[in-house]
Amino acid sequence: MGTLRSILLLLASFCYFLHSTDSATRGEKTPATEKTQSRNRDNDVPRSVAESVKDVLAQIGGSAVLPCKSTGPGVVTWIRKVDEQLLTLGRRTHAIDTRFMIVSNSPDWTLQIKNVKREDAGIYECQVQTEPVQKRFIRLSITEAYSVIPGGPDLHVKQGSSLRLECQLMASTEAPSYIFWYREGRMINYDDEPGVRVEPAKNGSILVVDKVKLSHGANYTCSPSNARPAYIMIHVIEEEEKPAAMHGGDRRNATSRATSINVLLIFLTLLGARVSSRLCSCLT
Repeated sequence: MGTLRSILLLLASFCYFLHSTDSATRGEKTPATEKTQSRNRDNDVPRSVAESVKDVLAQIGGSAVLPCKSTGPGVVTWIRKVDEQLLTLGRRTHAIDTRFMIVSNSPDWTLQIKNVKREDAGIYECQVQTEPVQKRFIRLSITEAYSVIPGGPDLHVKQGSSLRLECQLMASTEAPSYIFWYREGRMINYDDEPGVRVEPAKNGSILVVDKVKLSHGANYTCSPSNARPAYIMIHVIEEEEKPAAMHGGDRRNATSRATSINVLLIFLTLLGARVSSRLCSCLT
């Protein structure tokens, strides 16, 4: 059985070599001529099957999973169309790049690309060596995930108020392994600072400060494991307090008013006594 499998693999490799050689002699596209022509990778797909191309989205640094089902007993191969590179043949990986590997669980022959790079984008072809040959085309698109903190880049909050910072992931196809928060470059996820905590969110992470202090005014960073970080500068507005001079002025004003009232009362008392004295003189 093992000998038969080896023979089949060798025959498939030989057929692929003959196909590539024959294409070159007929003047069809080769890797060398493709580099001097349009770099539109979608042109590598025949028009007759362009509508059946399956789209797969992966993010930089993540993993891409390209599915292919085999409905026959033939050997399955994966080809990168941009350079006609044979990536896998059966369960074997032919690409020098070890990021490519085949995950086989009949009838699925999935091509997995680890640590995805931007240049991995393009058309991939899955061939099943039957009669006729079965072909499946996958269009791989690459995105770069990033994070945002609404309200940035600068946010002003009052001393004593609460603060809620939300880190949201954008253009992400995979959940991050972690999301760390930093204050002036120092991670605060696991600090025991009273009134400060980090809460998980559906699409990110939330930093909560129950009562803002002046010391909370700083630059904050949200850093997911698989996305570009986001930054926000918190400015704390100090509570308004009356200066001591103003309090002293109030006391002096109150004293001045009391003195004026006392003087007025004394004046009225003296005036009343004088009027009473004159009335008594007139009566006698």
